Order: sequence, then structure tokens, then C-alpha cells
Amino acid sequence: MEHSPKWLVRAQPEAPPTAEATFEEGEQLTGDYCSLDSAGKRVRQENRTVGELEQEFLEAMSDYYYGDKPKLTDEEFELLKEELIWAGSKVAILDGDEQRFLEATQAYQKGQPIMSDDDYDALKAELKLKSSVVAAQGPRCSIRSKKMYSDAYPDYLRMTALNVPAALLVLGFLFSLDDLTGFEVTSLLELPPPGGIIVLWAVVLPTLYLLSTSITNLVLRDHTILKGPCPNCGTDNFTYFGDIFTVSGNRGVNVLECSSCKADLTYDLNKRVIVVDKTPEEKAEAMAAAAAKKAASAAKKAAAAARKANKA
Repeated sequence: MEHSPKWLVRAQPEAPPTAEATFEEGEQLTGDYCSLDSAGKRVRQENRTVGELEQEFLEAMSDYYYGDKPKLTDEEFELLKEELIWAGSKVAILDGDEQRFLEATQAYQKGQPIMSDDDYDALKAELKLKSSVVAAQGPRCSIRSKKMYSDAYPDYLRMTALNVPAALLVLGFLFSLDDLTGFEVTSLLELPPPGGIIVLWAVVLPTLYLLSTSITNLVLRDHTILKGPCPNCGTDNFTYFGDIFTVSGNRGVNVLECSSCKADLTYDLNKRVIVVDKTPEEKAEAMAAAAAKKAASAAKKAAAAARKANKA
């Protein structure tokens, strides 16, 4: 029979800590909105969703700015904000105007507006000019005007691509200058480090950018390209606002036909919206009515000519 060495000590399982001890050790690490279970996973108090926490956050903001008595203390508000950031919510990292817009929208839906309609529309228009995601609503219908709408936003990719011709022109001038000066520009770029790098990043590239941007702005003055989905079919369309040389272009409203469904669209630069003026069905009905009217007029003329011929 084998005997265990005298120096061998068997490990005894350690009793789990009590709830009171766990609370005492971790009370400084977690709060009502940030807690972990025994497996190290995040626990959401009262099984609230992220949307419910976002609503509570907005209500707390509204109470702080417009209410008489805030419902949450500063510590509770900070913990709620950390919980939303932890959950990946964007509501907690919005700027002041975006939060005020969401608060006003929520208050209006509850029948308790906190600002006038004019102030709300002005704030919404300002956020749209900044391409804020909170002001984007997607395709929608208006019961009052019986029109379909969608949001338009700047197409920065195409606006950047407008600088390509000017950039190629400036590069061609730079290469010609380098050739005429006996490759002096190349010799500056080939200076020992960090001289060549400084010349490239501090002189050549900024100069190239400034000259190409200036030429583009000279040719295309106050240019903006708006892009957005057609409210009728969802196909992306884009339109150009601004002048070309001395030729004045549209500055406020552009009208074009959808490339897919052929609906008539109106782009509003200031409001950043797309409106369907006529759907394909309405255009077809208008064309059919015009054709019928033309056919009736032709038949009337033919009948009048026949009566005249019979009298003769």
C-alpha cells in the first residue's frame, strides 16, 4: 500500500464569498447601470433594452434643461452614460444640438413640446446641413401634402473627384518646372532624411492641394453634389448645385428624373430633402390623358371637315 509523502498537503476548496462580501468589495467598481454576474458577463438591470436606456438618458437630459427637478443624480447620470457607451449606443456621444433635437422629438411625441415648431424646424435644418444622422428620416410620406420624401446628403466622394483634373494639371506644371530647372525639385525630394520627407509633406503636397482646390473652386463656384435615394423606388440619384465658370447654375432647387423608375424628383439644397413631384403612374396617366385629348381634338376636326365636305 502506497503512502502519500508527509509534506503533501491536499488543497481544500475555498468557500465562495458571501453576497455581502462581494458587494463590499465591488461596490466601488460597479453601479446601478454597470454590473457583472458571477461569470463576468454584463447584467442589464431590470432587463431593460438599450432603447429603454436611451429613452431614460434623453428624459434625464430633458429634465435637467427644461424640468424643475432632475430625476437622476449626477452620479446616476454618469453611470447611465457609461452603460450606453459600453453598449455601443451613439446617443450618449451626440453633441448638444443633436441631443436637444432628440429630446424635442420625444417630447412632441408625448404631447409635451419643449420648443416651438419654428425653432424645431430651424434646428432640424441646421443638423441636416451638418449631415447629422439624427436628422435623417429615410423615405416617408406626408399626409398633409400627399407627397413622398427622402433625405439628401452631400456626396463627398464625387465632390473630391472634381479636384482630380486640377490636381493633374498642377502635377503637369510641377513636372515641367522640374524639367526646366534641371531637376531641382527632384533633388530637393532626394535630400537625406528627414530633409526630403519634410519637403514632400510640408511643401509639395500642401501646395498641390491648395492649387488644385483653388482651380476647382474657380471653375466650379460654390459647388455641392447632393445624393439620396428615390422615395419611390430607393435608387440613389445625385445632382449638381453651383456655377460653372460664368454660367449661373441652380442654387436652391434642382429637378431631375429618377434613373430607375423615371419619377420626377425635386432636390432642395437648403432643406436637404428629395420630393417626388410625379410618380411614374401619374406621369403615365397624364400622358394618356394628353393623348386622349389630342385624339378627341383630331376627331373633332375630322368631323368638322366631313360636315363641310358634305355641305359642299
